[in-house]
Amino acid sequence: MNSSTDSVPPIANTIAVTAMQELLKQQQQAFLQDGAVSADIRIDRLRRLNEMIGKNKQAIIDANNLDFGNRSRHQTEMAEIGAVMAAAQDNSKHIKKWMKPEKRKPLFPLGFMGAKARVEYRPKGVVGVISTWNFPVYTALLPLIGIFAAGNRAMIKMSELTPHTAETIQRITTEYFDPGELAIITGGPEIGAAFAAMPFDHIVFTGGTNIGRQIMAAAAKNLTPVTLELGGKSPVIVSRGYDIKKAAERIMQGKAMNI
Repeated sequence: MNSSTDSVPPIANTIAVTAMQELLKQQQQAFLQDGAVSADIRIDRLRRLNEMIGKNKQAIIDANNLDFGNRSRHQTEMAEIGAVMAAAQDNSKHIKKWMKPEKRKPLFPLGFMGAKARVEYRPKGVVGVISTWNFPVYTALLPLIGIFAAGNRAMIKMSELTPHTAETIQRITTEYFDPGELAIITGGPEIGAAFAAMPFDHIVFTGGTNIGRQIMAAAAKNLTPVTLELGGKSPVIVSRGYDIKKAAERIMQGKAMNI
């Protein structure tokens, strides 16, 4: 569901959409069969994700460079590789704590009747992720870390505007994950529209406001909850007493990073 004008032949579209639907059914069935997976399984999924990114770092950097024409390899390594790996490692340390039930006070008068209450955190099921073009690896895989940590499975629609990166992530993912755990989807706007219309248990989207509205509308038909990270102008407020030179340097550093 990007603004690209590239088109896919109708027959190819039908085959791709059918394949996506089958993958979703496969993941849903696997989730129902396994239920809420253990902390060890969640940690293992994050370990494999971390290993996948680390061992294929150069291939990802090269693909990113091809898509952008001549993108800084240092920026890709820091923003696309390092940030994802650091988040995966950090989440792994906290999963067992996050999974523990939390006690709550039961509503009056149930407490007087001996009732006890607690919150148990349960996975939703299968989460769809729709990434964006400017940081195609980061916006695809950073949400995946939380999805795996919570015990869910995922399907990720990569941006068609970065085809080399999308193909690379799709290829290396099959080496580390069963499609019942994680599936990477590539294709144009028509595939993106069909992806957003599938009955996921949750959808995560990073991108522009107009596409965000379309995704919300498509998801609403399935009553699928959506998390939107919408691009903005990132306004900056500089206080009267702040060093203007330092402010300018930091503002430009942020602008140069998020292209």
